[in-house]
Amino acid sequence: MDKEAKIREYVLNNYKRTFTKKIITRDGKGQIVRRSYLDLEPIITIKETHIEVQNHKDGSPIILNKDILNERI
Repeated sequence: MDKEAKIREYVLNNYKRTFTKKIITRDGKGQIVRRSYLDLEPIITIKETHIEVQNHKDGSPIILNKDILNERI
């Protein structure tokens, strides 16, 4: 398993709500008709001292230690 796959699995297991977008559809009166959820793909950047993971390009990153690459998930 390569580094990015390990990081992606770790982030999706531990930060589920950050990478799920809730879409609400409303009718003409403003009542909620349907809720749907969209899974967002994490953007992973590996730096020298840490790992940054974002849910979109302008979002604030989740900063992770590089030790998660050595652990078993």
